[in-house]
Amino acid sequence: MPAIAVRDTTIYYEQAGQGPALLFIHGMCGDARVWAGQAGRLAGRFSCVSFDRRGHTRSAPGTEPESVATHAADAAALIEALELARPVVVGSSGGARIAVELARTRPGLLAGAVFSEPPIFTLDPAAGQAFMTEVAAVVRPAAQTGGPPAAVDAFFPLVCPGLWSQLDQAAKDRYRANGPMMLAEFAGPPYQLGLNDAAGIAVPSLVIAGTESHPALRAIAATLARALPDARLVQLAGSGHVTYAERPDQFAEAVAAFATEVTSRQHTQATHI
Repeated sequence: MPAIAVRDTTIYYEQAGQGPALLFIHGMCGDARVWAGQAGRLAGRFSCVSFDRRGHTRSAPGTEPESVATHAADAAALIEALELARPVVVGSSGGARIAVELARTRPGLLAGAVFSEPPIFTLDPAAGQAFMTEVAAVVRPAAQTGGPPAAVDAFFPLVCPGLWSQLDQAAKDRYRANGPMMLAEFAGPPYQLGLNDAAGIAVPSLVIAGTESHPALRAIAATLARALPDARLVQLAGSGHVTYAERPDQFAEAVAAFATEVTSRQHTQATHI
């Protein structure tokens, strides 16, 4: 089982394929296995690296408090420890929010970034407040009566029904086991990113949204794409929030086209130095 010491913790990771590197960051309650379908589609052209975020499944929680900044620092340290040569980071949901922070704080590590519906509520406070009010109304009472597993069972059918309907009981149990990390994330400091902050992220970016996702999450994705200086927005028709699982072929095609473009651009720039 490959694991590597990263900062104050030990991170489990998986690697498949050869070529330019893609670093996948999972969302709430997930782990490296959620990216298996994408790795299967992309490993013929790319080196695909996925990992369990600290406190999830096979990675130790470490000692630092739960925050987006903590997870972004872990991702940066993992890139350096594995000696990945300027990967394209690919994040979904909470993982995309971490990828945004990584691109903001360590742009020199990356060739590009793919953000699939990052829940950055400060980019659209009204939409974010409405979303969190809706989530809290079902998650809070479930957590109070049934603990983290019940909170997971309340959250995912509401926000990610397309994903949740695909998972068998063993996969759902893995999400439930990571429920304490979900509650810690909700209890942690809200991630702060304003439009001016986004405008300063120069990393070439692809923002992905599902046409059937929650309106607040779609609105935030569109706002982020407009604010980033070098970004485009791709909407996957018929997909909900978890685009890589609900429209896996289209997601992989979009990632492959974007990663090929930005890594080629990187190579061209290097040869002219």
